[in-house]
Amino acid sequence: MGNSYAVRAAAIMLFALLLLSGLPRADFSMKSLSMFVNINLDGSANVDEQLEIVINGSQSRDLYDATRASYSDLTTWKNRTGLAEMRHHVTRAKAEVTDLRIIPQAVDRCNSFLGTCYAIVAIDYNIPATQNGSGLIKVERYKPRTLRYSLQQDALSFEQTETGDLILPTGTVISLSIPQNSEKIFFSTVPTNLASEPEEDFKYDSTSNTRYYIGPKRIFKWSGNALSKFQFTYEVELPLETEVVDFFVGSQNAVSDTIFGPQGMAALFIILAAAVSFYYVNKVNNQG
Repeated sequence: MGNSYAVRAAAIMLFALLLLSGLPRADFSMKSLSMFVNINLDGSANVDEQLEIVINGSQSRDLYDATRASYSDLTTWKNRTGLAEMRHHVTRAKAEVTDLRIIPQAVDRCNSFLGTCYAIVAIDYNIPATQNGSGLIKVERYKPRTLRYSLQQDALSFEQTETGDLILPTGTVISLSIPQNSEKIFFSTVPTNLASEPEEDFKYDSTSNTRYYIGPKRIFKWSGNALSKFQFTYEVELPLETEVVDFFVGSQNAVSDTIFGPQGMAALFIILAAAVSFYYVNKVNNQG
């Protein structure tokens, strides 16, 4: 009796395995990832990510086309493709992500012999300017007309080692675009697209013990497996009229706060009393 039960159980398990093996199985893999970050003057950023994927088999292609036609949320795309990198690579724990869009492209470059196709899923979104220390880019006004920008590495959701190295998936390229008038550009790891730049495009500052990039490029790209203790900073000097405008805006805000603040009525009374006193003193003097 025991042997008969064991045989039946084995037969049921074998039958289930045969059924599962006959079901269509999605097969996707990542070919490359491009992350382009455009940094604005206020420290906000526009991010465009391009995830190129390999689609294996007709079932996978059908699933991709069906998902492209009906779904535009990251959760569905990640679940259906099973790709860990099907996500935005700025963490919401450190920065606000807004205006998120998923834009899957049509299937391209199919190889009928191998049964593979390629496609790009674009993910674009915005990162608002730093608020209360959170954000992708930290902006400090350390001089009246000079802003210092710093990339906050912990806002990136790539794997990081205990020593602060950024681990990039194979085939990943990170690009940062900064304003054309940026100065004192510093990076702890030389960008891939500057590897052959002449030495005169760099300047050593003995005061800060820092080597700055002073060349013409304002888009910087990094690729490879790791970025050691990744740092990226630069400065922008604002025009003189900005300081003048800020002075008047500050003065206007100070007056407004005084008038409409808790002590506003008392301040108005004092100003009015001073004006009346000044008027009568002038009148008495003129009559005399």
